[in-house]
Amino acid sequence: MENKDYSRRKFLNKLLGISSAFLGSTLFLTGCNTNQSSSGGESGNKKKSTSEDPCNDLSGVSDVELKKRQSLGYVTKSQTPDNFCGNCGLHIPPKPNEECGGCMLFKGPVHYEGLCVQWTAKTS
Repeated sequence: MENKDYSRRKFLNKLLGISSAFLGSTLFLTGCNTNQSSSGGESGNKKKSTSEDPCNDLSGVSDVELKKRQSLGYVTKSQTPDNFCGNCGLHIPPKPNEECGGCMLFKGPVHYEGLCVQWTAKTS
């Protein structure tokens, strides 16, 4: 009979190595894609601007970021009273002289009252 040496430690080491390789390659490919899209971002910008509400001005936002915003289901006004961008853990507050905040998931202005499917509660 063959003596097969199976151990939890060997299994976990292999699993960690494979997971690290997968994560590293995913990050590398994502980084390559991001650099490629940002270099061509100037020519692919949609010109949607309104002088009334600066939070609707998407003139400096690339098509890739607009698609990302759309895929996350971002809306300018939340239908859920307790869930909105202003109390989301991913919300970036507006700078002192600006009216619109931002989001860690996509570029461009974000309404305080907005919402997307990735809303998470703020942690203290």
